[in-house]
Parts: sequence; C-alpha cells; structure tokens
Amino acid sequence: MLKHYTPAIKNWAKENRSLLLMTVLIYQVPILAIGIINFPYLDDTARQITGATDFARSYSRWVSEIASWFVQGSRHLTDLGLTTHIITGLILAAASIIVVYCLNKKKLEVLPLIASTLIGLNPWFLQSVSFRFDSPYMALSIFFSVLPFLWWEKRSKTFFILSIISIFFMCNTYQASSGIYIIMVLALSLNEILSNEKHNQTYKKVFLSGLAYIIAMFIYVIETKFNPEISDRGDHVVIASIKDIPKTILTNSQMYLNTVQEQSTKLWLSLFIILILLFIVTSILNSKLHFFKSISFVVLYLILASVLSYGVFLIFPEKLALVAPRYAYGFSVFASITLILLLSKLSVSPNWIRVTSKVFICLFSYYMLSFPFVYASTLHYQKEEFEKQSLILAGDLKDLITPDTMAIYSKSLFKDSPILINSVRNFPILKEIVPSNSEVYWPNQLWFKTYTGINITINPLNPKIFKKDPSELKFSDYYYDIYEKNNDLYIIPK
Repeated sequence: MLKHYTPAIKNWAKENRSLLLMTVLIYQVPILAIGIINFPYLDDTARQITGATDFARSYSRWVSEIASWFVQGSRHLTDLGLTTHIITGLILAAASIIVVYCLNKKKLEVLPLIASTLIGLNPWFLQSVSFRFDSPYMALSIFFSVLPFLWWEKRSKTFFILSIISIFFMCNTYQASSGIYIIMVLALSLNEILSNEKHNQTYKKVFLSGLAYIIAMFIYVIETKFNPEISDRGDHVVIASIKDIPKTILTNSQMYLNTVQEQSTKLWLSLFIILILLFIVTSILNSKLHFFKSISFVVLYLILASVLSYGVFLIFPEKLALVAPRYAYGFSVFASITLILLLSKLSVSPNWIRVTSKVFICLFSYYMLSFPFVYASTLHYQKEEFEKQSLILAGDLKDLITPDTMAIYSKSLFKDSPILINSVRNFPILKEIVPSNSEVYWPNQLWFKTYTGINITINPLNPKIFKKDPSELKFSDYYYDIYEKNNDLYIIPK
C-alpha cells in the first residue's frame, strides 16, 4: 500500500512545494523568535538542572516520555537549544497542512494556509510553544488530533481504528487538545450536510467518531489507574460525579468562553465577530438545504464547536482555563478551522463577500500572527529584569547570610518589567502567559539559584504576620528592606 501512495505523495509535494515551504516558514520564524530568548519557562527550570523527563510518571504522558528519549538520544534530558523549537514548528506545520487539505477540498491555497497557522501560533498555545523541553510533544497532541481525517471520506474502518489510536496518543501527549478532534468532526459534517450529500453516511461517520473517542478515552483512563502519582495532581485530574456533570459542563462552558473573551483584545474580538457573521451568511448562501435548516445547522455548529473545543476539561470541576491559558487554546483552533471553512466557500460566493471576507481574514491573521513577536520581546525584557534584580539581591544577601541564618522570607520576589506592565494594557493575556517575576514559587526560586549560584530557599511571607518590631533593619535600598529576627531574614520589597 505504501508503494502505491509514494509516487502520488511525491508529485503532490512537488506541486505544492512553495505553499508547503511558506507554511513551514510562517511557523518557524515566530517560534524561533521565542526560542532564541532562552527563557526557562516554568518546568524548564527544573529539567535544565535535573535532566528528568517526568512526562509519564507525573502526567501519564507516555508518548511524550518515549518521544523525548528519541529526540534527546538518551533518557537523561539536556537543553537542546533551538532544536526542540524547530521540531515543534515542523509538527505544527504538518498539522495545519492536514487541516487545510481536509477542509479546503484537498487543495492547498495561500490564505487558508495562513489562517491555519493560527492553530499553533494563537496566543493561548504560545505557552506550550515556550516550553524548551515539552513543546514538541504538546504540538504532537494537535497533530494526532487531526491525522485521522485524511481517511474521513473513504476507508471508514481505517478512520475508526486510526481515530482510536490517535486520540489515545493525544491523551498521552497533552490532553488540552482533546477538543480539536471534535471540532474537525463537526466542521467536516457541516460541510457535507450543507452540500446535501447523503446524510446517513455523515451521521454514520459522526457515530464512529464518537465511539472511537469514547473507546480511546476509556483506554486512557484505565492507563492512568496504573499510575499512582496521578492522584497527587489533586483537582487537576478529578472528573465530576455523574450527577454533577450537567451543571459542571454548563459552569465550565460559561467560564471558558468568558475567560477567552477577557484575555482577548477588543480588536481581536471585533474582527472575529465580523468573520463569524460572514461565515454564517456565506454558509447559508452556498447551502443546498432550506434556509431554516441551513441556519439551524450553522448555528448548531458554532455553538457546539466553540464549547466542545474545551474538550474533556468540560467535565472537570477544576476551572483549568483560569489556571493557565494553555488549557484553553481549543477555542483558537475552532476559530482557525471556521476561517478555513469560510474560505473554502468563497469560490462560489458573490464578489462582495469574497473581497470582504479575504480583507478581514488578512487583518485578523496579521494581528494574531504579529502577537508572537510581541510576546517574544516581552519575555526578553522580563528575563532581563529578573536576572538584573537577581544579581542585586544576591550581592546584598551574601554579607547577611551566616551559618546561623535559619530561614529567609519574602512577600514577593522581584518587580516585573515595566515593558510588560505597559504591554498588558493592549494585550491582557500577556499577564497570564509571561511568568511574573514577583511570585515566590519554585520555578523562580530555582531560576534564582541557578543564575546566581546561591543555594538558598526563599519562603513566602505573609506581610500581615511580620512585625518590624523588634526586628533589626540590616539593609535598605531602592528595591527592598531586609530585616533580621531570631536568625531569620525578612525581605520586604518596596
């Protein structure tokens, strides 16, 4: 079978060489801009020092674990520099190309491919891209989510089996992608229904997709039962009880959509709303169904795809979208797929709709794809500020720490970059995806130890508990006062 397809694949790649290269470059440039900053992003701070993978043991992501051994060439990890970011970009490019191929009548075109890059370069997924060790495997979760749809139209048995395997692999790489498979099913089904194709065949494929999804998830749940450390993740891995699921889904849906809205700029939201309206109009005009049936199916798609893009997290009591934006990137994938659907219908649409849609898609893509560069520069300035203040604090502490010093406390660590504070005014999501310098938590502490070489632990301090009297002021400057009391040091930032 492989020999049969190989010549066709080679010819197809040759015909679309420039478009494939364009997609790869669109991904590589911003991802490398982020990677070249060398920002130790959250878990990276520990992995750079220990070389531990922890993907399987701590998160039950066995595909990530094994794939990391192949990428590294060893079970002991080291920082591979830009290598992992390059791999991430290639995987995401492959996923985008598959999505466009499946949704755009098996044709690759410039604008649909540009719109598809929002799948991996949207602001919410940039957190995942930023991880120097994890990013390729998080990207794999998106790739696995869309891979089966190459067999959507034919070979239903192959599609069903590959769906089970791919969804299971997605769970073993990054579960935040669990809504992407559902969006693809809804998008392809909508296309077929509005084209008035055989609905029974479409409903059969939807049924097979749902069955494959349930089977894969069930297998993954069984897998996690063999990992005792998963329970240590707390509420992050707890599923709501059966009686609470309807209420949990309703609460999470509202929270999820509100969170995406609050973290977006007004410009992003305005352009997206215009594009959704154009999508509705275009879909209805090109539909072969009755008007009321058409609008019903289109609205149903928009509601289901937007909400279900949150994936399995809909039935988690923990509001994960509030914990970190990287749990909520499914909505951006829904937006990208919807834009590709819109573009696929423009060839038979009135001229004014074609022109208007393309103009607004270009504007939306420009503003979204320029954001990764804003993010990269903000990471740079935040890192610069952290390192500068680390050296200052280390210099001030070196003469105060003695063999008798019992513990060091601080209510916060360092000040955030003024450039970050300024940029947040335009981009609210930056305060969520750029780690704060002020947090006294383990990534910042480990980063401080690694950068300064001072092996100390700074404990969080509740300022309401600390009393200056009868403490002794040992040091004071622009950044903080340092007090000593009972052989403990207290850092009070100004």
